[in-house]
Amino acid sequence: MSQINVEQFCTPKKPDKKLMNKIKIPPSPYMKKIGYGTGIAVYELQRSPAFNKFRSPWAIKKLITRKLENNLIKTRLKNEAEVLRTLVHPNIIGFRAFLEQKNGNSLLAMEECNSCLGDLIEDRSDNENGPFAAKTIIKVAGDVTQALSYLHNTALIIHGDLKSYNVLVKGDFEMCKLCDFGVYLPVTKDGTVDKEKAPRAEYEGTRSWCAPEILGYTQDITTKADIYSFGLILWEMIALCPPVSEELADNLSKCAELNRETLDDLLETMSTRQRPAIPENVQLGEEYKLILEIYYCCTDEDKKNRPPALDLAVLFHDIQNSQG
Repeated sequence: MSQINVEQFCTPKKPDKKLMNKIKIPPSPYMKKIGYGTGIAVYELQRSPAFNKFRSPWAIKKLITRKLENNLIKTRLKNEAEVLRTLVHPNIIGFRAFLEQKNGNSLLAMEECNSCLGDLIEDRSDNENGPFAAKTIIKVAGDVTQALSYLHNTALIIHGDLKSYNVLVKGDFEMCKLCDFGVYLPVTKDGTVDKEKAPRAEYEGTRSWCAPEILGYTQDITTKADIYSFGLILWEMIALCPPVSEELADNLSKCAELNRETLDDLLETMSTRQRPAIPENVQLGEEYKLILEIYYCCTDEDKKNRPPALDLAVLFHDIQNSQG
């Protein structure tokens, strides 16, 4: 297989620290809300031109008012900012600034993208347009695996919450970028959690996208968990729905309310479940054959059989080159 040209990963320099101190963020009502998450909201900041030059908008991530006293969410946002400022890759959302306000709120300023893959999947499902084109899935897969290869082999971290809603899209799938690093975990070169840096590491990603080995009480956390979640993103782009039923997802979100016996049964079901099957009503042509093969490999129950991110990145790079 051909080697990937590292020069293509060059990105613009981060803003000067002196300029960061002068950044003025308007109150939330003056910005357009473009996203949300657990305890946080994301707004679009339109920046005024400087020296007659256009300046691209930023995405501003901040705690919602009623969560200002939530130390867990505050810590996650700060952790995300700290790791994001160290990551330099075209398929990872760009860090712009991190500000702590007098009212106790924290703001993370990032590069803005047009939309997220999860919303695009929902829209396509609502419009009954069927699976995404094979070429589009390959483009998304190529960008995501390039990012994962960088995270696993250079940055030495696990994303920890990989799903369609954390894949941002620029333009008409011109480029895809990973976002939301609030629950990342450090790893060693062999892909296992770095116990020195994170002695009490717990995988906190969204359960519906978790690998089987993560769902039990004894979590076996490696970079292969990200690979399983990546495989489920491929499935989402074909099935156009979340990788588990809405009922099960709802039950998982209410785990704290379940008694121990019920929770044990639920986790046992999840941890031994097989990969989700392609819906019977979805008809796929020959052009999807390789995508399905990769999906099956990435969602193998045995993590040792899942391919590493670097191999996937090289594979998709070669596929895209062959397509012209």
